[in-house]
Amino acid sequence: MDCVVAHRRCASSPSRTTFPVHGSNSGGHCARAARRRLMGAGRHRWRPLIGPNDGSRVLYVSNHLPTRSEENVAVETQGERGRQDLEQDHGWPVWGAAVQGTLERRGITINSAASQVGVRNTTLKRWLSGDVPPQVSRLASFAELTGISQAIQLELGNVLPPELRAEAHAMQVAGELRNALGEIEEVVSRAAELAFSDAGARLAGILLANSDTPLHITLRRAYRGSRHPIHLSTYVGVESINHEGHGGEDLRGLVTRIVGQSARVFGARWREQEAHDWPQPRPGLILNIPQHERPRPSAPNASAAVPNLLMLGCPYAHAEYIGALLADALGYGYIDIRYSVPLSLDKTPTDPEVTEARLEFARLLSANESVTRRNVWSLTDHRVLPEIMSALKGAPVGCAVYVRSEDHLLERGGEVWNVLPDEMRELRAMLDGLVASVDWPVLTVVMPDELLRNSAGTIESDRIADVAMLAAVDVWLELRNWRFVPDAVRGRLASMFDARGRQLGDPRLSMVRAQANMPRRR
Repeated sequence: MDCVVAHRRCASSPSRTTFPVHGSNSGGHCARAARRRLMGAGRHRWRPLIGPNDGSRVLYVSNHLPTRSEENVAVETQGERGRQDLEQDHGWPVWGAAVQGTLERRGITINSAASQVGVRNTTLKRWLSGDVPPQVSRLASFAELTGISQAIQLELGNVLPPELRAEAHAMQVAGELRNALGEIEEVVSRAAELAFSDAGARLAGILLANSDTPLHITLRRAYRGSRHPIHLSTYVGVESINHEGHGGEDLRGLVTRIVGQSARVFGARWREQEAHDWPQPRPGLILNIPQHERPRPSAPNASAAVPNLLMLGCPYAHAEYIGALLADALGYGYIDIRYSVPLSLDKTPTDPEVTEARLEFARLLSANESVTRRNVWSLTDHRVLPEIMSALKGAPVGCAVYVRSEDHLLERGGEVWNVLPDEMRELRAMLDGLVASVDWPVLTVVMPDELLRNSAGTIESDRIADVAMLAAVDVWLELRNWRFVPDAVRGRLASMFDARGRQLGDPRLSMVRAQANMPRRR
């Protein structure tokens, strides 16, 4: 039965009166008298229950509004229930007694409760005594203060019809469960971050405890971004205190024998690129334990979205950085070819066996959709990309994101990764040709040089990371526009949007400069 609960202020009484409206058109003497009173009070306007300022607007608790909701209607009171309704029109005495009892048990004074709810203590006293009903907009505050859910408070206030009580309680429980799941997800995420960020300390402890050779170990946490900092990696610098017989390859072999499988578990690799973010003097050997870009499986509650996302780019374009942000935003797994291939530490990144193992892994990803499903996978290795181009054209890609470097970023990437300028330009041209020839959807993101340089004209790693964060926001908005991802965003990227999913910050030009092979809009 449809029901509307409304409040009306009459000229003869300053109090509000609750009229439960029943579906029956028949009624006894009380109903006819009530009809006459209402018809005679036609000059008075309806007083809504919950509003924008003092909590007032009509509270509809049915799934269908009556066709004559603004007309005078008959009121039928039935038995003891109707008498109780009329007796409690002046306030919520049962609610007030329950709330006051809970406050006393928790040792919360009236003044303290009024301050936390945001009303005067005299107002709160009148509510608790049952003189006047409380503002319904304040029930959420009372729920936090007393632990009494809003559904129960409405029931205690005698404004929740019996037929809707079970549904209201179910909605309340569902809302609390969603909040609890969100808190659990955040706790698990923090615990996982702590476990991985502590991997450097664990490896250092293993080395110091099991080495017969005196070692000097240095731990360094690497963060990227000044406006939007992210823990990128933990570096473990390794040096021999007694350099005789334990330098270079000998020390590398010693560390490899001691660390063993632990390095594979945490994705530890010898740092390949120039240690530009470690001031001199720096260790001769540096282990890189990834944090932000670490390989990880998809979450059990991953979003229903595009089957997989492929990240493409030249070295140092930060395609992997953006890809890891998108993976966390979806709850997807992350596959990075640099860290996902299980290799022994005695193999250097330039070893042909390492390149061949990475190439085989890239072929597996390109040929097997089940491996990449609900994953973001990144291919940026300058040794692997030229060999995998033909296989990528027929790969089952849900959507690709090509992060394109402009000239100065391309040059800086060559310096960091020890790649010749001509080789970097050739690789960029090959990627340009790939995205122009495939039939899967592609978004092209351009990292503008003018945003990456400081006042001296130098490209800074922190500026690149901050711009990469903004580029990830642009990619997410574009993916959402094409219905590749849901409205809700998770992880670190969520801090870049407000509660309604709107981008925070000043309006700016999107870094997504091209789209190809997009599906038809529905």
